[in-house]
Amino acid sequence: MMKGRSLLRWAGLLVAVALVSVWGHEAQSSKTEEASAASYADVVTIDVIGKMGNTELPAVTYRHDLHTEAMKKLNKDCSACHKTQDGTMSLKFMRTEDGSAEELKELYHSNCFACHAEQAAAGNNTGPQEGECRACHNPNPADTSAWKAVGMDKSLHYRHIAAKTIKVAGQDVNCGACHHIYDAASKKAAWKKGEEDSCRACHKETPTPVAEGSADMKPALNDAAHAACVTCHVKTTGDTGPVTCAGCHTAEAQKQYKVVKDVPRLKRGQPDAALIAADDLKKAKLPAVAFNHLAHEGALDNCRSCHHAKIAACTDCHTVAGKKEGNFVQLEQAMHAVKAQASCIGCHNEAKTDVSCAGCHGAMPSNAASEQSCAACHATGAPKGDELAAMSKEQKQAAAAALVAARPAKMVVYAEEDIPEIVEIGAISDKYAASKMPHRKIVKTMIASVAGSKMAATFHTVPGTFCQGCHHNSPVSKTPPKCQSCHGKPFETAKGDRPGLKAAYHQQCMGCHAAMKLEKPKATACTECHAVREN
Repeated sequence: MMKGRSLLRWAGLLVAVALVSVWGHEAQSSKTEEASAASYADVVTIDVIGKMGNTELPAVTYRHDLHTEAMKKLNKDCSACHKTQDGTMSLKFMRTEDGSAEELKELYHSNCFACHAEQAAAGNNTGPQEGECRACHNPNPADTSAWKAVGMDKSLHYRHIAAKTIKVAGQDVNCGACHHIYDAASKKAAWKKGEEDSCRACHKETPTPVAEGSADMKPALNDAAHAACVTCHVKTTGDTGPVTCAGCHTAEAQKQYKVVKDVPRLKRGQPDAALIAADDLKKAKLPAVAFNHLAHEGALDNCRSCHHAKIAACTDCHTVAGKKEGNFVQLEQAMHAVKAQASCIGCHNEAKTDVSCAGCHGAMPSNAASEQSCAACHATGAPKGDELAAMSKEQKQAAAAALVAARPAKMVVYAEEDIPEIVEIGAISDKYAASKMPHRKIVKTMIASVAGSKMAATFHTVPGTFCQGCHHNSPVSKTPPKCQSCHGKPFETAKGDRPGLKAAYHQQCMGCHAAMKLEKPKATACTECHAVREN
């Protein structure tokens, strides 16, 4: 019998039972008081029979960690609910393989009720008794799931790499403890150095065949992850990772994870810079994009931010025409989708929600594009068409590196003396005196807030680009026209419902302050910007 720490370690395995999906609510006990609405990370749903289409009642709700603690108090371990086959604990309840719906129903009822009856006879608080069907099969349980997905970011991944070495196939290596590929000859999964990929590249939301036409199935991601992660945590001695539902799947637990700030680069033979071009060069209208792979590695949490399914070149899945591997999302869509976080434009738009950028970009359309912004990626002088087709891999990487190195290191802005120090806004002053805006101070503060941004340096390549945040539709100039030249009349519907001057000023200024989370001046404090006119 496993005791103490071993029990808690093995407890985590129970959550990955093939019959359980991690959504659901708590089953109510006939021996305990009705709980007030609460959320738990260990709430799971037992619906294996329902998935067979052979149930007349709702799925069963189940508190996993709660039962684990109960077993510990009774000096019992995981074997009370799980069988072992070939030295490995089955993740299924009281069996190693599924049977028929009737067999499973009998298996659950006989074992669960027997345990509950035994505890009731001993005078202990316990679960529902035989005949109390709705206590388990409750369509509206009182408690809710607080389950929160947990990911493998760069910090957590590095901690696993740097952890105590694990032997795989006789070799001292950690990668093979998690990463493997299916070997058709041996019909087994095995680690192959250099071919490590994302778990999601093979394991989907539901079980899938290991190969086309094969009867052997790859487990679903949920089952594969729990079987691999929790089993390793249980078997590895020393300070290992969580083994309970709440240990991984709560916001509180995740906040406690140790963070490695400067994670060493994971070298997989990837280039520092690469050219991204259409797979069909004859249809490419723009030059190839020089992608700074090294900079993006440092800025993003993990490889899946871009390689969201398989670690491969973008055009392996996303082509000009679209292909099955990329869910028929064409290359242009994959790179330019405004709201898709995995696309270039979508990711950049997400970055622009930062308070240092949001003051200007918050008022701009998310799909706004210009010749200048396109040229920031599709640079003049970058190879395309036949020229690109004739280049070797090494030549492409060299061209990409040269283009990346040629990009400006910092944002280009006008000289300080060219930025007006004070701008007096008084075209419609009536009740209030003209507002004297400390223009230069505001501009310098905003410039300083993005001074270290490589993205700002790459896209703000013309001195007047930064000014466009306020002077949004005027020509790029040191002396842009006054606001009233466009906003002279209120709400010109023929011109896109353009606001009048007063509304334009307040919308622009207050909108910027709100986006940048500036506490002063408050939107309702008129006199902080406008002195009351003296009659």
